Amino acid sequence: MTEFFGETYSYKQDIEKVKEILAQQHFNVEPYREKTEVLIQNNGKMIRALITILFGRYTLTVNQKNYDQETIFSIDQCAAAIELLHLATLVHDDVIDNAEKRRGLTTLQNFFGNKNTIYLGDILFTKYFYLLTSLAPSKEFIAYHSSAMEKVLTGELIQDALKFHKQTTLAEYYQAIKGKTATLFSLSAVSGVWLGKKNKQFDEDNLEFKNAFNFGYNLGMAFQMLDDLKDLNPLVKNGKPKFEDLKAGIYTLPIILTLKDKSFQKILSKSESNPFIIENYFIENPDYLKRCKDIIDHFLNEAQKALEFLIDSPESDQLNSLLTNLRLNLENYNI
Repeated sequence: MTEFFGETYSYKQDIEKVKEILAQQHFNVEPYREKTEVLIQNNGKMIRALITILFGRYTLTVNQKNYDQETIFSIDQCAAAIELLHLATLVHDDVIDNAEKRRGLTTLQNFFGNKNTIYLGDILFTKYFYLLTSLAPSKEFIAYHSSAMEKVLTGELIQDALKFHKQTTLAEYYQAIKGKTATLFSLSAVSGVWLGKKNKQFDEDNLEFKNAFNFGYNLGMAFQMLDDLKDLNPLVKNGKPKFEDLKAGIYTLPIILTLKDKSFQKILSKSESNPFIIENYFIENPDYLKRCKDIIDHFLNEAQKALEFLIDSPESDQLNSLLTNLRLNLENYNI
């Protein structure tokens, strides 16, 4: 997590508060309590929580000119709620993917089986909504979150429907990752602004809401594509098994860009038994990975544009640092 964080600014205190809120999410049924609570407290990068906090604190400062501790607590609660929502989707993903590890820990279904792990993921969803109802300024806020949750699940369904589909288009891929990943990023940003403004209603024409949404959406799209490259780029050694998505029939950005190549179509058929054929293909045809970089750059540039409305502040500096970090990650992939 620390690679995304700077040396100063009180948002670190917010992150600690978010961790405290997450640590209070107890499971009362044995033997599930210990393993599930360890997973909750084994925080990942918490980027979504950070986005909520930064947009919330920035908006509160700009509109109120002073910090309102009650609103700050609501922002921290919302950040924790979104982390719970994200974790719930990951628990269900692990069942679907039959994953062995999550954040370095053995996944829950390896302890409790698929059926009970689905129930545990459902309980995480209920804890997300419980937190949400305690902080929501209006029913519209809860409805907005519910709509976002529906989009996340729809994105997962779209991805599943496209498995092993060799005519998958870039537009279909965008639609899938917009739902499964970018939606939570945009939800995080919009929620921060919403709470910081102390509005009961969402105004889609409001510049602050609009730019927060665009930042989250474009950052989320770039984040997912960058993650996809880790699975396929032969020059990236990240300590994880390669070609996991490919083996599952999930065609990500690099694969989709090459599907028009008829010779690659034949290679793709053979890759089911030997996925390293794909690695050799990308070594011999590096332009496809370079095009991936260009597409990711486009989304990062769009996210950057969405931050141009912010005045200079510690919060805007940290949001810009998130983009800088992703750009550095992209460059370090030697694409």
